[in-house]
Amino acid sequence: MNKSKILTGFFAFVMIFLMGFGLINPIIASANAQSDFNDAQQKLNEINNEIAGLKDQKKKQQAQKDNAKTQINLVKSQISALNKDISETNTRLAEKQQQLEQKKVDIRWADQLFKDRLKAMYIMRSGGTLSTVLAVDSFSELLTATDTLQRISVADTELLKYLDEEKKAIEAEEAAIQEELNNLVTKQGTLENKQSELAGYMQTLDTQLSETAAQQKAAEETQAEVYAEYLAAKQALEAEFASSGNTSYVGGEWIWPVPSNNHISSPFGWRTLYGKADNHIGIDISTGSGTWIYNKPIVASNSGTVIKAVNGIYGYGRYIIIDHGGNNFTLYGHCNSLAVNVGDYVTQGQTIAYVGSTGNSTGPHLHFEIRLNGTPVDPAPLVASTRP
Repeated sequence: MNKSKILTGFFAFVMIFLMGFGLINPIIASANAQSDFNDAQQKLNEINNEIAGLKDQKKKQQAQKDNAKTQINLVKSQISALNKDISETNTRLAEKQQQLEQKKVDIRWADQLFKDRLKAMYIMRSGGTLSTVLAVDSFSELLTATDTLQRISVADTELLKYLDEEKKAIEAEEAAIQEELNNLVTKQGTLENKQSELAGYMQTLDTQLSETAAQQKAAEETQAEVYAEYLAAKQALEAEFASSGNTSYVGGEWIWPVPSNNHISSPFGWRTLYGKADNHIGIDISTGSGTWIYNKPIVASNSGTVIKAVNGIYGYGRYIIIDHGGNNFTLYGHCNSLAVNVGDYVTQGQTIAYVGSTGNSTGPHLHFEIRLNGTPVDPAPLVASTRP
């Protein structure tokens, strides 16, 4: 065995011996607990952010699906209205075509009648003057017969002209209705194509929603595993409060740690965190309806020695732990900046830090803990008398 290994073993034995007699603070000796907690917190934050992103994505996809469904219903309604218009237009077109056919019959009848009369007039004229004279009883009848035939010829001509104009008017109406019908059918085809496209889009959204839901389920399963790691790391970190050595409690009452603000936004006890039941082992002091709390002074709730002054980015972020002796501690978390260092002895009411929102925080506040004999207790009753 070489000299290096002998020395390493000797120092390890000395450390264990000193820790066993409380001569070395376990909080300092178990520095790895903070690193493990930070790692667990980071992993938990990452998986929570992933789940939040998936939930947001699923919400947007559902909104897109709802919008597509609304559009499909609108298109169906438009197609239904078009079908009704097309049916009514077809009926009008059929009626107009029937009128046109009747008008053609009337024209053929009037035309045949005109031809028959012309034929009669031709025969009458070809018979000569003598036959015309002999065929009537008087001169006035002769004049009357000739005049009547001429008038009938003019009337038939006018009738044919009128019927032809009516026929052209009906044909124009028929063409207009046919054009209207063609436009309706074209619009119907466009809407049916749009309906088909929306149906395909809806199917795509359904697939995306299913995929996102599956990803969320897998992430939530991972979250449960990571949360278990987080709880284990948190418990290991909290075990750092097990002992404060052989010193005795400094004594005295505890005071409110943020003189400028008195609002408790999250009390001591069970709450929901990361979608899980979480035991909140302190109180959160925030702005409330009072003065904006960010960067306001944080004071020591009692006198003692600073045993931790951490500039972290996870968990409590920047935080301070003060040992008040007799296994009694206070913790001040999520600070914006620290005003003391490890090893400093602070007196009750001394400014030790400033309120921030570092670490696992959703807004400016102070997370404040009191541990008596290493056990977390509700700080609110202990500092109530000095609460502003």
